[in-house]
Amino acid sequence: MLGSVTGDDGLPLAGATVLYQRIYRTVLVGRQERPAPGEAVVRRATSSDASGAFLAPNLPAGDYFLCAEVPSAPYLNPCKWSSAPKATIAAGAVNRPALVLNKGVLLKVRVNDPAGLLPPVKERPFRGVSPIVGVIFGNGAFLAAANTGVGPFAREYQMSIPAGLPLKLWVYSRHVTFRDSAGSPVDNLGARIPFQAIPGRDASFVLTVSGRAPQSP
Repeated sequence: MLGSVTGDDGLPLAGATVLYQRIYRTVLVGRQERPAPGEAVVRRATSSDASGAFLAPNLPAGDYFLCAEVPSAPYLNPCKWSSAPKATIAAGAVNRPALVLNKGVLLKVRVNDPAGLLPPVKERPFRGVSPIVGVIFGNGAFLAAANTGVGPFAREYQMSIPAGLPLKLWVYSRHVTFRDSAGSPVDNLGARIPFQAIPGRDASFVLTVSGRAPQSP
């Protein structure tokens, strides 16, 4: 499979991470679904080059989900914000799927930690004692922001979001409490702060760790 990744302006996107996964039949084994006998399981990632082209060689025939995002720019991964594009690979055929990514803006969240109550290491969502930061949209769907930076007294979170869509900033921690930029307490067990990003302008929030949570272990 030789495909391409472009922005909604038609320009090629270099350095896009493309995830491709084969859609396979499953069977129920006990209480778990597993690949049916003989089904090829493929889940790999590749990157686009300077011309926006990506190569996924030696794929077994079948239907594939395609996801893509650009780590350095606020393009929206269709698998997160809409529906996953599909490509069909036929034996002996050359498939050239074209992925078009809509451009959004960046959500940037800074969590100040003046007392150093958070560990000074990056952690993935739902792991360790770091806050979980992300957005809620639609009928309650949640996407987590990536922890992009950690300093001795602050940490940064970032993700691509669409502009003009009603969203809610969500922050959660069992270990610490927060205050917003105005000094007001923020619900550390699932704050839902409504906002809507403006096209062409990053959305930014600043929270401050104000102490240990009463229920902290």
